[in-house]
Amino acid sequence: MTNPLPSVGRKQRSRPRQQAPLLPMIALSVILLFIASCKIIPEPGTYKDTQFFDPEKDLRPLTFSSEDQFNSFFKQYQQGRDFGGFGGVFRSDVAMMESAVVSKAVSPEAAPSAQRDFSKTNVQVESIDEADIIKTDGNYIYTITEKTLFIIKAYPGEDAELISTVQLDNYPQGIFIDGDYLGVFGNTDHPKLLNKLGIGRTRGMSFFTRYNVADKKNPKVEKEFKLEGSYFEARMFGDYVYLVTVAWPDSRLHYPTPIIMEGTVLKSMPVSDIIYFPIPYDSPQMATIYSFKLSEPEKDITSKTLVVEGANNLYMSENNLYLTYTKYINEWQISQKITKEAVEPMLSPEERSFVEKIKAADPDILSPGEKEQKIMQVIQDFINALDGEGQEALRDEIEKKVQNTLQEYEFLEYTVIHKVSLDKGNIEVKASGSVPGHITNQFSLDEKDDVLRIATTANERWQISKEQDARGEGEKPAGQAEKTRITIMPPIRRSSSSNNIFTLDKSLKILGSLKGLAEGEQIYSARFIGGRLYMVTFRQVDPFFVIDLSNPTNIKELGKLKIPGFSRYLHPYDEDTIIGIGRDASDEGRQKGIKISLFDVSDVKNPQEIAKWAAKERYSQTTAEWEHKAFLFSKEKELLVIPGYNYDYNDRDGSYNGALVFKITKDDIKLRGIIDHSEAKRQWYAPQVERSLYIEELLYTKSPTLLRINEIESLEKVKNIELKKDKEGPYKMY
Repeated sequence: MTNPLPSVGRKQRSRPRQQAPLLPMIALSVILLFIASCKIIPEPGTYKDTQFFDPEKDLRPLTFSSEDQFNSFFKQYQQGRDFGGFGGVFRSDVAMMESAVVSKAVSPEAAPSAQRDFSKTNVQVESIDEADIIKTDGNYIYTITEKTLFIIKAYPGEDAELISTVQLDNYPQGIFIDGDYLGVFGNTDHPKLLNKLGIGRTRGMSFFTRYNVADKKNPKVEKEFKLEGSYFEARMFGDYVYLVTVAWPDSRLHYPTPIIMEGTVLKSMPVSDIIYFPIPYDSPQMATIYSFKLSEPEKDITSKTLVVEGANNLYMSENNLYLTYTKYINEWQISQKITKEAVEPMLSPEERSFVEKIKAADPDILSPGEKEQKIMQVIQDFINALDGEGQEALRDEIEKKVQNTLQEYEFLEYTVIHKVSLDKGNIEVKASGSVPGHITNQFSLDEKDDVLRIATTANERWQISKEQDARGEGEKPAGQAEKTRITIMPPIRRSSSSNNIFTLDKSLKILGSLKGLAEGEQIYSARFIGGRLYMVTFRQVDPFFVIDLSNPTNIKELGKLKIPGFSRYLHPYDEDTIIGIGRDASDEGRQKGIKISLFDVSDVKNPQEIAKWAAKERYSQTTAEWEHKAFLFSKEKELLVIPGYNYDYNDRDGSYNGALVFKITKDDIKLRGIIDHSEAKRQWYAPQVERSLYIEELLYTKSPTLLRINEIESLEKVKNIELKKDKEGPYKMY
C-alpha cells in the first residue's frame, strides 16, 4: 500500500509533542476512543484488525473444539475487566449452607372440594407461563417478599391465613407452581461459596430450589441447584421449566465452563455444549438455558450455553425460545480504523517493524487491547510530528474515506436474534439472524406459523461537523486567527429515528419489511395479535398503528390514529378492541399522569379511541406501564386492576398508594375505587402494590408487607394478611 497523501513536510522527531501542540483532539479520539471501543476476535497467537458487525454475514452457530480454544477465546477480553475472581478450584465436597428455615402456623389446612375460578399471571403467550413473585392455584397463594416465601390459605376469604413462611438465604426473583411442587428462582451471593468454587462476584450465581408443598405447613426441599450466572428469565410450558442465566467471563488465566451445583455435587458443562457465533464481540457473556421438569425431581437438568453480546430480551413460543441483543456499528470505530489504515503505510521502516513485533506478541504477554494501545501510541507519535500542512491533508483524506464508508450503511444498529428450539426439554440452537434497529421489550417479537415478526426502532444518527472545532464551535469570524484542529469525524447530519416491521422465516432470513414508520418517533409499545400488529410510537402525539401481517412477504399499514399521550402496554380486550396503559400528554407532548385507553379496531383503516380514563394528578404513575405482570384483567368480570401511585408534597390528601380498580366494558372505563396500601410500610414516597389476582368473587392485592382481600363487587374489606418475617414488628393495619 502506498502513501495516499500528497507530499507534505514532517517535522524532526526529537521533540514531537512540543513541535505540534495543537493536536489534543486527535490524541484523545484516536487513542482513547479507539482502544475503548475496539474489540477483535483473533485466533490464538494471531492478530486481526478491527472488525465491524456485518448484517449480511451468516451467523451460523459454532462450537469450541477444545478447552484451550475456549480459554483463548475469552482470554482476549481480559484486558480492562476486573471482576475479582477468587481463583479457587472445583471441588465435589463443598458443604451446602442451610438454605431455608420453615416456620409453621398452627392452623389446619382445608382441602379444596372443586376447581375454582382464579386468575393466572398475565403473560405474553397464553400457553407459556412466566415466573413471577406471586402465584395461586385457586386455594392457596404463594408469594415472595425480599428473602421470604409465604404460603397463604386464600379461600374462602374470611378463613384466609398465613400457613407457613420459608426464610431463604438467597434473593428470590420468581416462582412457579405445578400441583404439589413449587419452584423458586433467583440470585445468590455467598462469598465463601463463590471463593471455593473460584467464581468472581460479578460472574454471579443463581439458584433454583424445588419444594414439595403437599403439606403446606411443612414445605420440604427436594432438590436444590446453584447455577453459574445471574438469573435472567424463566418460562414454563407444559411440564417443563426453562431457566436462563447470564454470566460474564472473569479476569483469570483459566476460564472454566459454566457449572451446575446439585446439592454438594459439582458438574462442569462440556465445551461441546457451548455455542458461539461469527460476530465481532465487544463484551461476550454466557447465556445458559436450563430445562427440567418441576414435578419430577429425579430427572436430570439439561442445559446449553450461548456466547452472546448481552441478553436484552427473551421471547418464547410453544416451540422456540428467542434471545436478542443490540449490536452497534460505531462511527467512532470506523473513523479510527481509517485513521490507522491511513497512517501505518507512512511509518518509517523502524516504526513498521516495531508495530509488527507488537502484533506478533504472544497473547499471554499482550492482550489484543494492549496491542492496540501500543500500536496507536506509535500512530499518535507519527501524527504529532507532522507539520500543519501534513495534518490538514491527513484530516481531509480521513474525512473523505469515513464519509464514503458511512454511506454504505443504511443502519448503524441491529438486533441480533438467536433461535433455540425446545422439544420436551431438549435444547438446540437452530438459527441466528439480525434486523435493523433495536426492540423495546419482549412484546416487540412474536412467532406465528413458523414466522417471526419483530418491530424495531432505528435511532437518530449524529456526526460531528467538519466546520466545527473540537469544542463544537462554528466558523471563526472574519479577521480572527483560525486555530488548527483535527477532527476525524464527517460533517454533521442528523437523520431522524424511524420504526420498522420485519418478518423472518424459520432460518431467520428476512421475508418482508415495512420501514420508515413515524419518523422522528420511537416505539413505546407493540402487540401482535393474530395477523395484525398494534403499535404505539410517541414524540409529541400518540400514533396508534394497525399493521397487516397476514401476508409475511407484503406487510401493510392499514390505519393509524393520532391522539395526545401514549400507551406503554397494549392488551387485547377482544379481537376488535385493544386496551392501552400509559400516560396522558398535552398537545405539545408534555407528559401527564396515568391514562387508560380503549381502541376500537373493527374498522382497521380508521381506528378510534372510544373510551379513556385519565388521572387528574399530573405525577400519578403505575408500574403496569412497564411490568405487564402487574396488570389484571377479566372480561367476564368486567374487571381491570393496576397499581396506582401519586404523591403530592403540597397536598397529602391528594396522594394515594394502592390498587386502582376499574369496571371495563367494550366501550367504557370507570374507576370504581382504590384498594389502599399506603400505610403498609413506614414510607409514603414509594409505590407499594406489586400484583393483584382474583379467586372467585374476591380480589387480592399484594404489596411487600400486606395482602389485602376485598370483594370484587363492592370492594368491601374481607381480611388483611400481614406479610412479615419472624420477629418482625406489626405494620399498621386497616
